[in-house]
Amino acid sequence: NPGKYNFPMKFKHDQKIKEIEEWKNKYLRALADYQNLDRRVKEQDNQDKKRISKDIIIKFLTILDDLIKAQTQIKNEGLKLIIDKFEIILKSETVERVDCINKKFNPSLMECVATEKGQKDDHVVAEVRPLYLMGGEVLRTAQVIVGKTEKELESKEQKSEKKLEINN
Repeated sequence: NPGKYNFPMKFKHDQKIKEIEEWKNKYLRALADYQNLDRRVKEQDNQDKKRISKDIIIKFLTILDDLIKAQTQIKNEGLKLIIDKFEIILKSETVERVDCINKKFNPSLMECVATEKGQKDDHVVAEVRPLYLMGGEVLRTAQVIVGKTEKELESKEQKSEKKLEINN
């Protein structure tokens, strides 16, 4: 009877197709997992390179600060060329120096190291260490001296005198 043998063969055929589909799905999942892993590894590698680059640049910024201070004192043309080369390299790494003088004090970008009499309250009157951004992110905060009006300074003095009276 020919129909007798057809059923098991059809059953085996359907079973093989089902196995093939299962293996295909496993393969596609494994491929997707590999592609995701590969993407994450590349992203991590890029983040590591960026972090290492930032660390090295921050170390060189202290040298650049010293060169700029020296240049203001001795006005040497060779020193100016070195500073210019530093700035070209920093620019190629998307690092920019941001001037903070006469700008409103921003604690996320600046660190106040002192206050002194100024024209406007909470505006930077001097820069001790400049602010640098890398790709729009803070690479190194600025250290600044913040201006206070005479009125604000007097108010601060009165508060500190009251604290001394209370403590004594």
